Amino acid sequence: MATVGEAVVLPRNPARNRDGLSLHAALVLAGFFAALTFLVHLGSSLWGAHLGYGFFRDELYFLVCGHHLAWGYVDQPPMVALQARLAELLFGISPTGGRVFSFLAGGVTVGLTGLLTWQFGGSRPAQTLAMTGVLAAPVFLGTSNYLSMNSFEPCFWMGALFLVMRVADGSTSPRAWLLFGLLAGLGIENKHSTVFFLIALLAGLLISPQRHILRSRACAGGVAILMLIALPNFVWEWVHHFPTYEFLNTVEHTDKYLPHSPLVFLYQQVVVLIILAAPVWIGGLVWLGLSRNARAWRFVAITYLIFLGMMIAMRAKHYYVAPICPVLFAAGAVGFAQLVRRSRHVNTYAIVLGLTFVFATGPCTLTILPPNKYHTYTAFFQPDSVRMEKFSSPLPQVLSDRFGWPQMVEGFAARYKALPPDLRAHTAIFCDNYGEASAVNILGREYGLPTAISGHNNYFYWGWDSYTGDSVLTLGSNREEYTNDYTEVIDLGPSDAQWTMDYEHKHYFWLRGRKRPFAEDWARLKFWY
Repeated sequence: MATVGEAVVLPRNPARNRDGLSLHAALVLAGFFAALTFLVHLGSSLWGAHLGYGFFRDELYFLVCGHHLAWGYVDQPPMVALQARLAELLFGISPTGGRVFSFLAGGVTVGLTGLLTWQFGGSRPAQTLAMTGVLAAPVFLGTSNYLSMNSFEPCFWMGALFLVMRVADGSTSPRAWLLFGLLAGLGIENKHSTVFFLIALLAGLLISPQRHILRSRACAGGVAILMLIALPNFVWEWVHHFPTYEFLNTVEHTDKYLPHSPLVFLYQQVVVLIILAAPVWIGGLVWLGLSRNARAWRFVAITYLIFLGMMIAMRAKHYYVAPICPVLFAAGAVGFAQLVRRSRHVNTYAIVLGLTFVFATGPCTLTILPPNKYHTYTAFFQPDSVRMEKFSSPLPQVLSDRFGWPQMVEGFAARYKALPPDLRAHTAIFCDNYGEASAVNILGREYGLPTAISGHNNYFYWGWDSYTGDSVLTLGSNREEYTNDYTEVIDLGPSDAQWTMDYEHKHYFWLRGRKRPFAEDWARLKFWY
């Protein structure tokens, strides 16, 4: 084993790891787990549709964003909208079809965990343990089970980190930095939190002996590629006066998210990654930080700790840390295998995590339980114990937000068609939030409903669609919300679908005679939350 400065450099044999496991064998096992993960999500979505689970709120919004393709949006970069548009073109308007790319991303995340384990020198049992842990973790099950930017985040992060690790230990040439730049740039176009990951990674490298790998033309080239890919979104933000920052700052100063102390945040990390798996990923952090065999990758532990500290300081949601965690599962599986030195112990641990997935985290997170039996089965596991937002619901939010949209749209359609024909063509549908507006715009096509408008997030930029506000259908909690803006407010009855979010139990209102037309009053209707 040669050394460069203080850094341990493994023999340059890209075909086998320290344990003698070939890359081909590692890829086969990783591919198997990736395919298994994809099939788990696909099967749960199809079965969920049979049980009545439909589109998740954000999925409807992303589909509408896909009809307004741009280099940025108030609340996200462009990639998820492009993902939604491509899925719609390939599979049409269906919950499962729209999620296919996220299912694939979930599989890639699990497969990359296996490759990271191989890179650390892990055996097949260690690979199996690490990938089973990530497959079974509620946070990855949840974010990969619907159309979401969060499903792709660990793919870009772990793919980029895998390349840096190989450069750091000498198992690949510095030219891997160029591919790193591609993945990191796409990661930024997927979700802006990638910037904080990259800052933490840079800091981790600068603090560690591996800082020398930053001094190369290939690294500079990778950074240039990264910046070039991220540039269009940055320009969009600049032109629009950085709306994403304004949006995040606005949310920060509201009561939308439940306040949590740093200790509670750390506890949430243990829960969303499975309590039974805590010895694996926490052990992985210890192994990366202290083991002699991990000196070439010490910067990974530093990167995680810096990133974790940043998220705590910013009072982030608990799942914001998750994309960096597969590397800890990989390191922990290797460390555990080295500690026990018997494959059967490693395999037994993997079986325990697999059974936990089958009987606990899978039923709690995926759409496989009938909603009326959900709490009966999951009461012991308390799946809603790590709530992030103040909103209440009969099921965990990730499940309740898949109910009620068709019924809500049908209610709008019945009331719209009941209007006098001479008013119907001039009647707007105004919605308080992007979930309601997007449900009308996606599911309302078959009823001939007009395009819904809203001031919520990017809907604010899409405007009022030439409506004056003289005749408006909307959903609200009480008529007093509208008496200051309209001369006439008529209650048209409740929207009261089962299992939906509690705050979606509203009434339809017909609003007449807006005192200030939308064109004059639109800025006041801006709602970035």
